[in-house]
Amino acid sequence: MTNYQDYLDEKIHQLRIVSQAQWDYLKYSHLCEWLEDNFHNDIEGQYYATKILLHTIYYSKKDIERLLNFGLNDKIYGEIIKSELIENKNIYLSTSEAEAKVYKLKQSSFFVPLLDSNKPSESGNSVIGDIVHKLNISQKQVAFHWDITEDLLKEYRLLIFVDDCVGSGTQLKNFWNSDKTNKIKAVCKKYDIKIYYLVLIGYDKSLKLLTYNQNLNDIKIVICDVLTDKNRVFSDESVVWDSSCNEKEMAIQYFERIKKEKGVNFLGFKKLDFAVILHDRLPNWSLPIFWKEMTGWKCLLRRKTT
Repeated sequence: MTNYQDYLDEKIHQLRIVSQAQWDYLKYSHLCEWLEDNFHNDIEGQYYATKILLHTIYYSKKDIERLLNFGLNDKIYGEIIKSELIENKNIYLSTSEAEAKVYKLKQSSFFVPLLDSNKPSESGNSVIGDIVHKLNISQKQVAFHWDITEDLLKEYRLLIFVDDCVGSGTQLKNFWNSDKTNKIKAVCKKYDIKIYYLVLIGYDKSLKLLTYNQNLNDIKIVICDVLTDKNRVFSDESVVWDSSCNEKEMAIQYFERIKKEKGVNFLGFKKLDFAVILHDRLPNWSLPIFWKEMTGWKCLLRRKTT
């Protein structure tokens, strides 16, 4: 049987190193406070929570900027240029020519946050802010979807909806079938404007379902970093737990008790269970034990939902 105390004595130092070296918003002291507030004198809970924290996927501000650059320059602009070269039977392009083509494509792109309300806290707004301030996109190339007109959009070649995460894909499907979006799609069809959905991180199974969804044929989904069931905390493929002693099952039983006693679920939206943090925000399909706040339970990080 696992000696919880020996593990904690060893790994708490590793947690300090990981958080100080890689996390730029949550500090080691925040993690310790969260463990103490919610698992005080509960060594089994501290053990499971520490394991989850050590396997949490954290994206710093630099990581987010890197993913945006990769998504735009490699997975969108790079693929367009590559297709044009193949079509023209040209396999050579100098660095200066490639940079000029990327610049031209960037100037002909219009960016829109994918939103389902007009709340400033929605994650699409954060990504748009990074695109403007970190990737030097002009504010003239950005607007909310409800402000888009035919005269505004017809000058561009690419329309790129942006968001930070796609978990179940529900938000995209609802957004894509709204009346306002249908009007935008009609304008894009009229002027042969290609439509993209650029997302920082996403779940591979949802990506496959969205890709084969007939209602989404007119949009190209681009995910910069793809997560799998191995990254889920309580999946059969999870890399968090020791498989030799049914540790995952014991952890589930423990968090079932937490759910019953404190009202904090251990599964997020659509029963997803990723331990994912994007700098200072959390998707709703990340573990609720990170973001729920109620009597008897302190959150690690509040979700920006208001």
